[in-house]
Amino acid sequence: MDTGKRIEIGQVRRYAWMNIVVGVLVWGVALAGISMMMPVMYNTIAKDMNWTVAETTSFMAIKSGISALGGLFAGTLIARYGMRRVFLPSMVTIGVSTASLYFVSSLPLYYLLAATSGFASILSLVAIQVTMARWYAASLGKMTGIAMLGGAAAGFVVPMATTVGLARYGWHATAGIAGLFVLFVVTIAISFLIHESPETYGYTATELDPPIAHGTQSGRVAVGPGPEFAEIRRSRGFWLLLVAAAMSGVISNGINEYIPIYIERQTNLGAYLAALGFTIVIVISGVGKILFGWLFDKFSTRGVALCWALCGVAALLTFPLTGMITFVLFTVVRGLSHGGVVVQAPVLARHIYGTRALPQVISLLGAAFHLGASAGIAAIGFGVDATGGFTIPFTVVTIIAFSAAAMATRFVPTYWPGHEPKAR
Repeated sequence: MDTGKRIEIGQVRRYAWMNIVVGVLVWGVALAGISMMMPVMYNTIAKDMNWTVAETTSFMAIKSGISALGGLFAGTLIARYGMRRVFLPSMVTIGVSTASLYFVSSLPLYYLLAATSGFASILSLVAIQVTMARWYAASLGKMTGIAMLGGAAAGFVVPMATTVGLARYGWHATAGIAGLFVLFVVTIAISFLIHESPETYGYTATELDPPIAHGTQSGRVAVGPGPEFAEIRRSRGFWLLLVAAAMSGVISNGINEYIPIYIERQTNLGAYLAALGFTIVIVISGVGKILFGWLFDKFSTRGVALCWALCGVAALLTFPLTGMITFVLFTVVRGLSHGGVVVQAPVLARHIYGTRALPQVISLLGAAFHLGASAGIAAIGFGVDATGGFTIPFTVVTIIAFSAAAMATRFVPTYWPGHEPKAR
């Protein structure tokens, strides 16, 4: 991207913080907010519509599956038309599709709206992740974590508010209200706040967010913006990275979708503690976003490996979940690990492959993640229906988590800002 005429640097830094505000709104309402609403509603939807667990939870499986498909095109669309022209229409679509759940009376319409929301969600997700990676260099992990705190903030409100909404208005009206909020509040706000790239104002991300030397490292950024996407996609390491990203979708979103229904059905803690447990996970994920964002900036791909291993520990902690102590332990560990997984894509893309092909790499990482999430959600649902419990599905998730962590230790962060390039 060509560098435009320089303006006052303080104003450019204010634009960078406006993008953080956009991130808070998008992750807090349109992405995480809507997604965390659905698991809380599943039990009510299943009973109200007389659907099975697998049929009901397939909403997010389909949404994630279509997000995976959309991820194949998101990077190309953003590179061709620009971030803003992709971002805003996708936000409108999320609002309309969510509000339209008010009219659902059959599985086909329920699934159609899931697919529509899924395609728009991945476009929005990739757009904001690319924006963050363009504006920040050395502190990308930390600043992405701050932007994603919107999801944690929503965790204070959405699960319990959804539970109250279900009791008073039913699931149709609760979903409709959420969609209208996205459409008329969030979309309008971000249209005034979003800024596409610092290059437009004459600066690079490295100038705005310079790297700091770490220990014995020289403090120099890897030379150049990185390889072309055509070169990246021919490398074996890139395809292994996509496999690992898919596995991270299984171990993160696959577990999260079942937290409320697992606690409600498999323990004696009840519906409100089930919603509270999901709330704790989302709120603690805010701490996880900042913690792992800092760890990713400091340790890069090894920090990602640690995060994925912690996902496996969280899955193991579901087995002794019977009382308040184990309830709190599980929700805290699950929240921390979930926060890290949410932050990973921009860091992995920029640290391993540089900035030249950010839209394509981030979009394919998103596609892989959502493909894994879709497969994980569906597989766990069918596994629960087939076995009558969560033991076998969650055991498989644990194995996948530790396998992914082992794979992450093999990735080489060649373009890790502030560190010397390492030989592949």
